[in-house]
Amino acid sequence: MYSIPQPHLQAVEHVGNDMNSGIGFNPIRIDKGEKYSLAIGSDGEVLKISNGDSQVHDIAYPFSGASSCGAIISGRWVGSWANGEIRKAFMSSFSLGEMWSDAGVQSEEQDGEQTRHVSNSAIWTRELQSEPVAMCKVGECLAFACLRTGIYMIDSEAREIWRSPYPVWRELEDLARMDSIVSMIHLGDELYCFTSSGGFSIISVSRGIEKSNGILPNLPGRVHRVMHHEDCGWIIMLHGRNVAFLSDLFTKPEIVNVPGPVLDAVPFSRGWKWTGWRHDGMMQREVSSGRILVSRTCSRDEIGVSLLGDKVLTNSGLWGAFSYPIDSNLERQ
Repeated sequence: MYSIPQPHLQAVEHVGNDMNSGIGFNPIRIDKGEKYSLAIGSDGEVLKISNGDSQVHDIAYPFSGASSCGAIISGRWVGSWANGEIRKAFMSSFSLGEMWSDAGVQSEEQDGEQTRHVSNSAIWTRELQSEPVAMCKVGECLAFACLRTGIYMIDSEAREIWRSPYPVWRELEDLARMDSIVSMIHLGDELYCFTSSGGFSIISVSRGIEKSNGILPNLPGRVHRVMHHEDCGWIIMLHGRNVAFLSDLFTKPEIVNVPGPVLDAVPFSRGWKWTGWRHDGMMQREVSSGRILVSRTCSRDEIGVSLLGDKVLTNSGLWGAFSYPIDSNLERQ
């Protein structure tokens, strides 16, 4: 586990009411849902954003530090937080239809160690023996991986459905201490888990049993994040100046050079558009052959942390328009 900076444990009123204003803190990611999305801050901030009308709400501090991962299921946000100083990890669920009190604020009815680390607004909280490193929505349930401990599926009330051993790759034994699951993706009856060293494990959603595993071939760097779309294939975001694309996991990846690491992506007209280290970019495939037809990048002054539609949230907490590279071959979705 690692030490996370402690936040100012007071709610902060947002200064604007739409995405034309800054969010008031430095974001590390956006946890996306159908009705709401949540901007997650480096000091434990969480800001709810209404999808569609782009209305933003007040900043809350549900944990006493930055959430390590989170997902939205059944009108709730489930997030996790790990504290290296006390060597504990917590997972909690919060209703998206309510305002949240801040962690560290004691009530007369509740006291004790737990309420100092997790908001009293939590529907439920579980103390874990190992840090959650990735989460994934599976219908109305949640799958998550705990570092070198196991993979679990729970329902919205935190009732366990199944647990599966943490995957093992013999080829990656020497890297096991540095390796960790970074992404989980639900497709049909399968749950795909990817590690930073390029390992992947395919687990049955209905039974919780590993069906197969393997290693992504010929990657020129460690994996930061993996995403999938039925029409666009796989995008493998790497640490460094490359991004990889695959039509399926058992084909050779197509590598595209970029100015810096890609941090978030969304499907785009037979391809992907993304944002990252001081650039935006996009890729499209040819319909007949499936080969990459064109890939372009456009520089930006700041680091793009995440995409919501055509808006980019930067590391300074400001919104900006996605920079479409000017090319006649590119189509906007």
